[in-house]
Amino acid sequence: MRDVFHGTKSGIAEYILADNLPKTKHTLALSRRNITFDAVYSFEGFVLDSAASLLPPPPKPLRKIEFIGDSFTAAESNEAKEQSLSWEARFPVTNIDKGFAVDIARHFHAQYTTTCRSGSGMSCDWRGDTNVTIPKIFNRTLMESKEPHWDFKQWIPNVAMICLGLNDHSGMRDSIGKISEEKSSYFRKTYHQFIQTLRDVYPDVKIVAAAAFPEWVRTNVKQVVEEELASGRKDVFYTTFDEFPGGYVANGHPTVETHQKMADQIIQAMESYQLFSK
Repeated sequence: MRDVFHGTKSGIAEYILADNLPKTKHTLALSRRNITFDAVYSFEGFVLDSAASLLPPPPKPLRKIEFIGDSFTAAESNEAKEQSLSWEARFPVTNIDKGFAVDIARHFHAQYTTTCRSGSGMSCDWRGDTNVTIPKIFNRTLMESKEPHWDFKQWIPNVAMICLGLNDHSGMRDSIGKISEEKSSYFRKTYHQFIQTLRDVYPDVKIVAAAAFPEWVRTNVKQVVEEELASGRKDVFYTTFDEFPGGYVANGHPTVETHQKMADQIIQAMESYQLFSK
């Protein structure tokens, strides 16, 4: 059984998630489907029938992957059918469980977390604003709040995948669609700095730099990786995913099927790099 649950009560409240279940073992998985932005939610626990009890959970996978990105990583609007949707209408048709990040995590039998913000990039957002980039909000516990800072020791991934550049590509273009070398250089500099941030907070992490289909994104991300390798750093790996004509909805966002195609391409590269110990 797979249901979409919408909390409608303020404060701490109880909701019936299942009722009249047969008296046997049951498994429940809770997944936050979409980005919250300034809406904050918390899960307090379960209330069971008096005769029921919680069983020990199965062991967690040893592998851990963090996916860092934008609306593509968040799987924004992937279940939509329309080619254009208002911002609020995208929430109900966003399902990160069917996004490329979760597809990849399942393939590698890994725990995962997603650190992503729709519209944000590495050095600016889709409008060119440099104040809400992923590096500038990376240390936050809540996306829209500067405090408290996140404690990175709580969850340390084996692999961190960066999938940024699409919004930089939009926000940096001039009136004729060109991006200056000065702005491109700034993007690369910021990318290098963020890679070092990941090394600082996640010792021994392997970093996958995933580049989307625009040529500018691929050229600049690849240059960053080549410069890292040339400096003697062997912990950064480059991969790409293609554009799939007809596979986009809701103002240019990948469908569920396109997410799977993206995941397949990235998985192939990750397997070739042998990022996980046996």
